[in-house]
Amino acid sequence: MGKRWSDTGATSNRIADVVSRRRWQLLAIAVLALAWALAALRAIREPMLIGDELVHAAQIHDFLHGHFRVLPTLTNIPGYHLLVAGLLALAGHDTLAAMRVVNMGFDLACIGMFYLLRRGVDRRHAARATAQFAFFPLLYPYGFLVYTDILSVALVLAALWATRGGRHVLSGGILLLALLVRQNDVVWAGFLASFALWPLLQETDWRPWRAGYRMLAIAWPYLAVVVLFVVYWAWNGTIVFSKPEALIHPDMSFHWGNPFFLLFVAGVLMPLQLIGGLRWFGREACRRYWPWLLPVIVLLAYVTGFKVDNFFNHVSPDYFIHNAVLVAVDGQRWAWLGFGLVATVAACALAGTRFVLPQAWVLFPFAAFYLSASWLIDGRYTLIPLALWLALRRQDGNVVERTTLAGWVVLAQYLALGMSARHFML
Repeated sequence: MGKRWSDTGATSNRIADVVSRRRWQLLAIAVLALAWALAALRAIREPMLIGDELVHAAQIHDFLHGHFRVLPTLTNIPGYHLLVAGLLALAGHDTLAAMRVVNMGFDLACIGMFYLLRRGVDRRHAARATAQFAFFPLLYPYGFLVYTDILSVALVLAALWATRGGRHVLSGGILLLALLVRQNDVVWAGFLASFALWPLLQETDWRPWRAGYRMLAIAWPYLAVVVLFVVYWAWNGTIVFSKPEALIHPDMSFHWGNPFFLLFVAGVLMPLQLIGGLRWFGREACRRYWPWLLPVIVLLAYVTGFKVDNFFNHVSPDYFIHNAVLVAVDGQRWAWLGFGLVATVAACALAGTRFVLPQAWVLFPFAAFYLSASWLIDGRYTLIPLALWLALRRQDGNVVERTTLAGWVVLAQYLALGMSARHFML
């Protein structure tokens, strides 16, 4: 009888713990939803164009009214603009607020896609990882503005989700849609193909000729995307859609600016997550010599190759936060040293990332190529690599992850409200 009462008491305590945990989870969801709704309301009520909305909103407006000329300042293939214009035509609206509402819908879809992907690779803490992604400070503000970035991130995440499920033709189709939003997303075709082929290469002991037809059956949709991109490039004469913009975004021009900016962002926004990576690096450095090559290579690349030489990275540093950082780095010795130190430490820490899938490490070389292909340094260019990193990394302890989420929510809300009020831009 005593044991029965003891078991009953333990069960009751477990039920009470579950109920208490669910209450806290519901409270957290309510707070996050309220924060998102407040940022959305503030953006809807702002009547002025913000940043690149000047170009995107004008292009959408032209399409909505049957004027299918492409603005000379548009760098992207206008797939995003055609889609938004089509949705607004169906809804019968033609206002800046309506355009922003459509982009908020893309934001919610992006968050949902991240959750599906994360739950597929690791069910543990999928909701918390998704909340972190939703309030990632560099991404969050653009969910409320007429920008292409949110839809681009959503489509690349969806393509990876399809790849994970073995639906390679679907993944290639989704990635093709991503190219119609931001054409440099073609780089992720290589990442997705490598990600998909990894198990087969392991199975054949890294002798790809043994796989033959099976490798081609997996890779051809991704190769088709690359071929279609090359056809577009040959037809247009430049990767940038509007040729006048090619001076700012030259083809096949590689620079260290954006890779180092990503490392700096990681060091500033994810210090707690990088501690675990630094522990791994320290252990490996004590056991063998090769880890010491990484900081040497990163520092050498920084000293010899990092430059802030694009004119637009010196424009309005009092308004553009990333330009303020870059102007300081370019003009002040202490800022140059600090930026390089943070980036180097972050590179060593990221090398120790614990991924939920063994092939996820191929993200690093493709992210480096993707970022280095852009001369203009902009925090928005880091969004897809960081989104994929957040989706594929293994979560740390509860204190680290909850503290990070709380800090990101506060910072993201501040940035979103400040940008909507036109006080500054990221």
